[in-house]
Amino acid sequence: MTTKGCPLLTDPTARGLWLAIATLTAVIVGATAGLLAWAGGLNPPTAILTAGGAFAGTMLLFLTIVRFTAGQAE
Repeated sequence: MTTKGCPLLTDPTARGLWLAIATLTAVIVGATAGLLAWAGGLNPPTAILTAGGAFAGTMLLFLTIVRFTAGQAE
């Protein structure tokens, strides 16, 4: 028997909501990482790069978790 995944995660409206939650979470993590890097003594460009890396890593992790949870890992 083949399943199509969780209907909560396959509905287009719910997918948009999950994308908004993922983006907001990644922005908060990225901003926090950038501020901590700057407060730790890094110069502003390096702190911005740190924030960007944290944002990208969080976004990829969150979207991978959502895809796995929806049963679309193939």
